[in-house]
Amino acid sequence: MPGGGGKQVHGPLQPLSCIAVLPATTSVDKDETIVYQEARALEKGAAYATSVMAVELAGNPKVRVLNSAQVSTIIPEVSGGISGTIAVLGEKVNCDGVLLTTVRRFKQREGTELAVDSPASVNFRMSLRLASSGTVLWSADFRETQESFLANIFSYDKAQKRGFKWISVEQLMEQGIKERLAECPYLK
Repeated sequence: MPGGGGKQVHGPLQPLSCIAVLPATTSVDKDETIVYQEARALEKGAAYATSVMAVELAGNPKVRVLNSAQVSTIIPEVSGGISGTIAVLGEKVNCDGVLLTTVRRFKQREGTELAVDSPASVNFRMSLRLASSGTVLWSADFRETQESFLANIFSYDKAQKRGFKWISVEQLMEQGIKERLAECPYLK
C-alpha cells in the first residue's frame, strides 16, 4: 500500500498561539482483537513516534511537547471524555491547540535491507483539535506498507530516496511523521 492516507483541514484556519503535543497513544484500548505481541509493538511505535515528534517540533516556538509525566499530573482532574481532556490540558498548559497521535500499526520488516519476507508497515493518525471545544482543526492519516520498486513502478521517487532498500519500521515511521507535520498548516 503506498504512503496513503488522507489529510484534511477542517474549516478556515484558526489562529493558534500555542499547540500542545501529547505523547502518541495506541489503538489497543479501542481494538479488542489486538494480541499481546502486537500491543507491545504498538507501544514501542508510540514511544518512537513521540520521540520523533519531539525532535521535529523542538525548534517551533508555538509548540509545547508534553511528556507522559506532565500529562498524567493533569489527567486526574479530567472528566468529559476526549473533549474534556483536551480542554483541561489546553487550559493547564496555556495552549489553544492540542495535537493527538494514535499509532494503529507498527510492524517491523522481516528480512534485511536487501531481501524481505515481510516489509515494514506503519499506520497512524494525527489530529489537531481546538482546546476550548475539542473541534478537529486538522487531521492526517499515514498508512504505508513498503512495496518493492517492481511491484509499484510509480514509487520510483520513494524507492530512490530510500536507496532502493527495504527500510526498517522506525525509518518508515519517521518519514511518515516528517511528511505529515510538514503538511500541517498550523505548524508553519
